[in-house]
Amino acid sequence: MPYFINHRDIFLLEPDNGNGLRECQLGAIWALKSHFTNFSNEVASLISMPTGSGKTALMMAACFELCVEKVLIITPSKILRRQIYEQFKSLQILKDIGCLSNEAPETDIFEIEKRVSSKEEWENIIIEHDILVAHPNSISPYYQNLEPIPKALLSTVIIDEAHHEPAATWRAINDFYNESKRIFFTATPFRRDRKRMRARLTYHYSIERALNSGIMRPVNFVGVGAGLQEDDDQLIQNAIHKFNIERETNENAAILIRTDRIEEATHLKELYINSGLNIDVIHSQRSPNINAQLVNKVRNNELDGLVCVGIASEGLDIPNLKIAVLHATPRSIPYTIQFLGRISRQPVDQQGNATLIANYDEVKGEVYKLYKSDESWDRLIPQVIDEQMKRARHYRSSQAKETDFQMPELNVFFSALVYETDDEFEFNISDELNAKSPFEILHIEQLSEESPIVVITCWDKPIEWSGSSIFIEDLLDVHIFYHISDSNLLFELTSSEIALKSFKEELLNSNLKKIPHSRLYKTLSQFGQSNYIMVGMKNSVMQGTSQPSYKTFIGNGVQASVRASEGRVFSAGHALLRLNAEDTWGIATKRGRVWAMKRGTAEEFKVWCDTLSNLIQEGPIITSLPGLSFLANTTPIDSIDELPIAIIPNDLFFRAYSTVIHIEGLDPLRNCIPEIKPVVIENEPNLLRCELKIATFICPLEMNLQGEVIWRVISDNTIRIRADRNENDIIEGTLGEILNDYPSSLIMRNGDVIEDRNKITPNRTIEELPKEIWIEKDWSDCLITRERFEDNPVVGELPVINKTIEFINEDFENGSDVLILDDGSHEVADLIWFKNKGKVVHFFHCKASSNGNAGCRKNDCDVLFTQAMRSIHWVSSISLIDRLLERINGNSRLMNTNEATWTALSSNYQINDWTFNIVLPQPGFRISQVSDKERQNNNVYELAIPMYERILGSLATLEIWGT
Repeated sequence: MPYFINHRDIFLLEPDNGNGLRECQLGAIWALKSHFTNFSNEVASLISMPTGSGKTALMMAACFELCVEKVLIITPSKILRRQIYEQFKSLQILKDIGCLSNEAPETDIFEIEKRVSSKEEWENIIIEHDILVAHPNSISPYYQNLEPIPKALLSTVIIDEAHHEPAATWRAINDFYNESKRIFFTATPFRRDRKRMRARLTYHYSIERALNSGIMRPVNFVGVGAGLQEDDDQLIQNAIHKFNIERETNENAAILIRTDRIEEATHLKELYINSGLNIDVIHSQRSPNINAQLVNKVRNNELDGLVCVGIASEGLDIPNLKIAVLHATPRSIPYTIQFLGRISRQPVDQQGNATLIANYDEVKGEVYKLYKSDESWDRLIPQVIDEQMKRARHYRSSQAKETDFQMPELNVFFSALVYETDDEFEFNISDELNAKSPFEILHIEQLSEESPIVVITCWDKPIEWSGSSIFIEDLLDVHIFYHISDSNLLFELTSSEIALKSFKEELLNSNLKKIPHSRLYKTLSQFGQSNYIMVGMKNSVMQGTSQPSYKTFIGNGVQASVRASEGRVFSAGHALLRLNAEDTWGIATKRGRVWAMKRGTAEEFKVWCDTLSNLIQEGPIITSLPGLSFLANTTPIDSIDELPIAIIPNDLFFRAYSTVIHIEGLDPLRNCIPEIKPVVIENEPNLLRCELKIATFICPLEMNLQGEVIWRVISDNTIRIRADRNENDIIEGTLGEILNDYPSSLIMRNGDVIEDRNKITPNRTIEELPKEIWIEKDWSDCLITRERFEDNPVVGELPVINKTIEFINEDFENGSDVLILDDGSHEVADLIWFKNKGKVVHFFHCKASSNGNAGCRKNDCDVLFTQAMRSIHWVSSISLIDRLLERINGNSRLMNTNEATWTALSSNYQINDWTFNIVLPQPGFRISQVSDKERQNNNVYELAIPMYERILGSLATLEIWGT
């Protein structure tokens, strides 16, 4: 007679003696019994309980209560398979809590370690055993070269860690045994890709209840700013430090270390051993016996811990695990919860919370909120789980990977990025084309050498219009490439930029350049009588938080709404122009895109691209869109004739929520804005040589408008950047990639701006500067050649910053005003003065004179005017207070201001209540000379004009203090 029926009489669901089952385990048992009285076996039952709440004991109890005859248990890893085998063999868990008599014999259980090829062999195994435990790869009907366990031989199928069920191998098991009782167990009844498990959620015991009832202990998150390079040292140092402290309180505390790759796990093992820990590694390529021995060694305190790979950690039953270290951070909530469950159990012989250590600089995806929030995880995780439960959805697969998949008839929306190619350009399709994971190339076709190349890719893609991350299985994307060799133009169409990126470099390994704006404008030149239905304008001249970076006008004949004065600041960003009822075309300058409001096949797309090519090649160069000539003009350039007066980094560095710059070999830098200083122009080839400064790190930087890439960083150190705009918009790459994808602005002497390979000429001139910006000061007791602040300066020899503070003190109101000394790396300004009366924020950029006597020298203004233009990004910036709070906690300090005044001001600061003023103290300027427009070779005055225009455009005011 089957074991669970034969020994049902010695099993007690609620024993009088012993601890018995937990509240959640009893609730799940009652829910299971209720389910199978209300539903047929075709409906599987899903039990959701937090990891560590006792799912294994619940499985055993369920087998008794449901009078199971022959049961198959599916586990996601060989390690867990062996663990379940050992636990079910003895049923010691039930004996320890008083639910099963100690006299109960061992079960007849079989661990399936290899595939079986015949039905007869299965029959022989089932006759001798009541319990089978297996990994899906050994028994799934998904595989054609194995014999699945016959349906009639099993009464019940239990799937552990059932969030894997939507995977093909698991789904095949569920479908095949749909006449057997099926019970799913999981800690997370949803998946990152929103593929719903084919089961009815019978019982859900929340993490919040588990925490409140003491089943789980809270997890303390220790975030390590280890940067963006592949360097494990900081994580290891933090882990060793925390482990040593933990062992002082809990002698049996163990550590679990996670990574993604077996070779990396082996490497980490050596690093931790060299750091003093006695650890080993478990993974799928080691035998189940060895893995099981290592797990037992950790349980018995013979090892300090384990390194695991991927899902090898799922279901690990090591109660004394107290610390977890993530060398590869999971990007999904379900896996994060699963992993946390390894350390969140509450053993009776341990005190205190568990600890998770991870590099928060590498965090992406839906776990972003967990790692970036200040809230404790015992509060956050229940919130996140509830949100995920509410959003979980199921979407049907396209079945793109099936063998009978056929290429659909194309009907693509005409939209193309246009590139210039060299004469030798050709597609790299001689070898098999592959895409980087998680993408897969399903189909490639080209009807003839003159036809476009069509590539179809497949991946699990999020729905863009959804308010949450909902994923569709096996969704297809189309990518079309058409090269016209006669005009050296390449047209690229894609339905997914991220999918395209997975193989683009392999297909197009030639030199590609974005098409210049002037050539792009020509695609709309056939539209004689302009009727714009949309115009987007890009702020090309005065970028900063006080000015919109973009303006869009929508309507019929919308160009009439665009004021000519916009040409002082804005150039064309995008435009949609209607020629007639059938033809509506648009362009976007940012990346060189053209589109038409029409659809068609790949060959029809080719005909449209041929028309575009003719328009681009024919006629004279035009510098503005038809009918919008009053906007800032754009002309292509391939050389620079003079040094720019300043190079301003892209808005990306100023508008991002946070930035990390990690230079190889150095600690990561946070919220640091690179400085680019133009040095010299070399004519052969035409190179602009610059100096790049990031905090104390300095290296050469080259700009070559004729090169394959414009910006080239000259350094042996790998420099990586990550900028978080928000949790869903994270930009990262090498410094060279970022500089080329997000170009800096070169401010020229005449007010022109150079971005990428385009020179933008604003439609405006200022003939002279207002006299009120020039202010004379008495610097008689100042050593004007010394700039930096000194705590105890020599009387009569005050540095420039000290003297500036004296000037400020003349009008400073104690108890309401705030003055911050911010001189140093990553500074906002040397001094920031919040003048409460009148609500004015003054940014002071102080510079020492290059000579002991005041005069009119260009080298006294070069760096100063550049810093003034960088200040524009802090005008009306929502990040200003946060940045200053961060700075004051570092090396910056309050001057003449107590902490209470600063706290009150920063807490009540409202951007719209304040105006902004940029002040440039430079005692080396003799005001009577530098302010004289008629003075011969007055370079200071000439260079002040474009600076003043940018500050004026940012809605700030300017003062220049001199002698």
